[in-house]
Amino acid sequence: MRFHSAACAAVISAAAVSSASAFGFSPVAVPPRTIAQSSPKPHNHRLHPVAFLSSSSSRSFGMTSTTTTAIATSAPSSSSTSLSLAAGGGPEALEEYAASFASISKSSKIQNPKLVKLAGAAALPLSYLAGAAMTPSRRLAARAIGGIVTAVAAGGVGKSAVEEDVRKGCPAAIARRLLELGLEDANVADGVERLREDYGVEEVDFVDMKTEVYGVYLQGMAKNPLLKTSEMKELTNLRNALRLTNQQLGQAHAEAAVKFFRDISRFASKEELADEDHPDRISLDKYLFLSERAFRQGGETEEAFTFEMSRIGKAFDGLTKEQCLERVENTAKPFYERALNSARSKLDSGAVNPEMLSRAKATLGLSDEVAHQMHIEEFAKEVRVQLGMPETDDEDDEEEEEFIEDEEGNLKLVEREVKDTSGIKFEEGAFERLSKLQEVLSLSDIEGDLEISSTVTEFWCNTALAVMNDAIAKTKSPDKAWSIIEKRQKELFLQDSSMKKLLTQITIQSLGTMLEKTRLFADVGNQAATVNGLNDLIEAKNICKEVLTHGGWKEFDDFEATIFDPNDTSSACGFLSPSVRYNMHRLYFYRSISKGGDGKKKVSDETMAKLQEVQKILGVPESEINFEYKQYFCPDLQKALTAATEEVAKGNATSALVDTYKAEIQQMKADYRLDNDMVVFYSAPLYNEALYKIAGKAPGGIPTKDDVNTLKCLQDLLDIDEVNAQRVASEVFADTYKKAIKEALGSTGIIAEEYRKPLDDLKDRLGMSEEECREIYVRAMSEKFKPMVEFISNEMERLVLTQDQLSQKRGIDYGEDYFKSGKSASGKLGLGTEGNIMRDIMNLIDFYTENDLIEKREVGTKKIEKKIPAEEEGGEEQTITEEVPVYENTYPITALSSGAITEQLAELCYRQFLVSSFTEQGPNAARYEASKGTWGGILGLSSAKMEEIGSNIGGMVYDNYITQMMGSKGALDQQDMMFLANVQAKLGITAEE
Repeated sequence: MRFHSAACAAVISAAAVSSASAFGFSPVAVPPRTIAQSSPKPHNHRLHPVAFLSSSSSRSFGMTSTTTTAIATSAPSSSSTSLSLAAGGGPEALEEYAASFASISKSSKIQNPKLVKLAGAAALPLSYLAGAAMTPSRRLAARAIGGIVTAVAAGGVGKSAVEEDVRKGCPAAIARRLLELGLEDANVADGVERLREDYGVEEVDFVDMKTEVYGVYLQGMAKNPLLKTSEMKELTNLRNALRLTNQQLGQAHAEAAVKFFRDISRFASKEELADEDHPDRISLDKYLFLSERAFRQGGETEEAFTFEMSRIGKAFDGLTKEQCLERVENTAKPFYERALNSARSKLDSGAVNPEMLSRAKATLGLSDEVAHQMHIEEFAKEVRVQLGMPETDDEDDEEEEEFIEDEEGNLKLVEREVKDTSGIKFEEGAFERLSKLQEVLSLSDIEGDLEISSTVTEFWCNTALAVMNDAIAKTKSPDKAWSIIEKRQKELFLQDSSMKKLLTQITIQSLGTMLEKTRLFADVGNQAATVNGLNDLIEAKNICKEVLTHGGWKEFDDFEATIFDPNDTSSACGFLSPSVRYNMHRLYFYRSISKGGDGKKKVSDETMAKLQEVQKILGVPESEINFEYKQYFCPDLQKALTAATEEVAKGNATSALVDTYKAEIQQMKADYRLDNDMVVFYSAPLYNEALYKIAGKAPGGIPTKDDVNTLKCLQDLLDIDEVNAQRVASEVFADTYKKAIKEALGSTGIIAEEYRKPLDDLKDRLGMSEEECREIYVRAMSEKFKPMVEFISNEMERLVLTQDQLSQKRGIDYGEDYFKSGKSASGKLGLGTEGNIMRDIMNLIDFYTENDLIEKREVGTKKIEKKIPAEEEGGEEQTITEEVPVYENTYPITALSSGAITEQLAELCYRQFLVSSFTEQGPNAARYEASKGTWGGILGLSSAKMEEIGSNIGGMVYDNYITQMMGSKGALDQQDMMFLANVQAKLGITAEE
């Protein structure tokens, strides 16, 4: 078999030459991204011992070792970025990026990437090539094989070397394709995609190349601090041209961010990057803005958006998402501000509308809140322009304080100089222009009015304050002052709602300044100057009030409460401490008291009116006023009251004497302007003391008729009302009245009729109220009632318990002869009825009813029919429906509430009463029957419990009687049925039961 020596030599030579050396450049000349992707295995640079080619063969392409070294030195190193080559924008960055691959393309032995497919045959095994060369084939195939073998023989090119060459050239080809076709070309995406096939690059590698190219473009764009809105569309076109998905786009931005920040931070310090005006900081903010817009316009979910922005923030020295978005917002604002300025300049042309601003806002990604605030600021600029002022206030004056604190901790009102701004006002047509701008900016009327108000407030206040001071100084009448204020309001488009608040503040400032000056005199105890200052303040207040009444605003109906609110530190008096205000009022009060010809202190009607006004101005509470009056006037009042009380309490007081003293006290009240409560404060203790003295001297503790008359005279003199007089009398005479009730009870326990009227007379003489007397009466009856209940309870226990049971219950050995029989209870009809306690029970019922202890309480109403006789003879009788009250008996004291009996024993007592009333056939039967409900109420049982006990007894009686009759006669006759009907009626058993 024949084999050409040239082919064999070529194959052997290829095995001895490194693929990197065959292309004539060191691996460091390859961009680091490409090297990372291809990751070729390191080659052995040792000379193969079988190599027999001359040195001239290795330099057939003019590439010496020296040339290789030079190229490697000029190529970008792995530690540098392409950004350092670009500063003019995305296209310039791509040009420099493609130029960095120029040395690769010049040293390439295969200029056409399509030859990769044919060059792949060079890597076939030697035996295969030899076989193919010796096998007859078509001419085309033979030429291809021959060309491959020739290439191999000439330069030693292997398959891996060819693929590496292609990979190195593909990113540059993508960049050049974008530059050649342009990002807006309709075929640019397809043109870029064909490069993958032309260069034989895998899909994954090709995506990495595209993201790298995108990152280079993005970095070049961000490197230029000047941001253009067209760059957002430019990036969108670039993404579409490269057909990047959201995930690939995020990866491109994240990787480029790392390189971009690393390149920036090499030359800029942290302090410079923190400076918002530094170019490198602006470039970083621009990168953040472009990234945010790219993600939002790509339709990322909120979770994905957060992830991508967080990655970029982390690359930018650990910025949070919130910090990133804040810087994005600050980057977008100037663009939107220019759009607003443009809209304002074109307002008269009609070429702007709210929809245009909405589109600009959406393009820049500004939130509705931020954009709306910028609209308000733009409107405020136009307001200033229409007032003939600069768009912004260049004066950087700090806000002046209205109040300052003095050495004693009191707030002091600061008096300011009023500026003359009367020439500032809106020109003709300003309102129409502002209304049109308000519509374009989508501002509400309230927002527009607020911005106008905030701008013109100072100018209006200057005029209003000067006019108000003129009115107080009486150089302008209140009517004239209001007309000037109202005119200025119209000139400045100020709404009534704003003017109300401003007028309040102006009035507070004017009157507060006067009060502050007066306070200085009060601090040093200058009583005369303090009074004069407060009088001037009263007059000024009334003038201000008259000016403000022209507005017809209800807010000023209670003028003093609005202007002089002591709880508001910004009011006309609230800046003063309470002690200062109280001291000023006290000085005015003492100065206002005068003495008449009789030497008595007096306060005139005019002075009292001023005192009341001063009280409102200084915000002094009634408690403090009362304290002042008590301190000053009440010693005289107390002296007069004591003298009068002692004289009347001596007894035998005449009405003339009482009237004389009463007139003297009334005059003192009028002179001192004392109210009735203040008089009672001193008179009530005097009356109480007199009453106790009379009770102590009265025989048996009961006041005589003369004592009663004296007490009535004292009540009239000291202005003691009936309620207080009765209350004190109940405290003093309660024991006396109770003793009288017990004495009236006697041995029977029932108050006889002849004692009832004396008790009523005693009640009137003692001066006690009906309610108090009733309570004392019930308490006295309770002391008699409880032993009676306890006796019945003991008798009931003796009735139903055996001797042993009773001894065990009470812990006492009663002996053998205590009971008559000593047997357990046995009874008729199955009920224990031995013994008779009915007499004791009826005595208790009589005690309760005869002493009128049962009370009636209205619990509702009911309708009844009432017949009305005919009005005249021959007329018809009429029936009408009338609503009448329904009453219920109540028992103020009961056996259960007094603790004299247990509930179980109370039920047993009621049961025994029912049985006795049922079995009683004598004259007491009707009385027993009528007293069932009363007895249950006295015991303290409810209506439901009484009904339940009655039903149980009835059922037992029915069962026992029927059993006995059926056992003896075998059937019930008519007499038996009548007996059962009688039982049903007596026990109140229904037919169903």
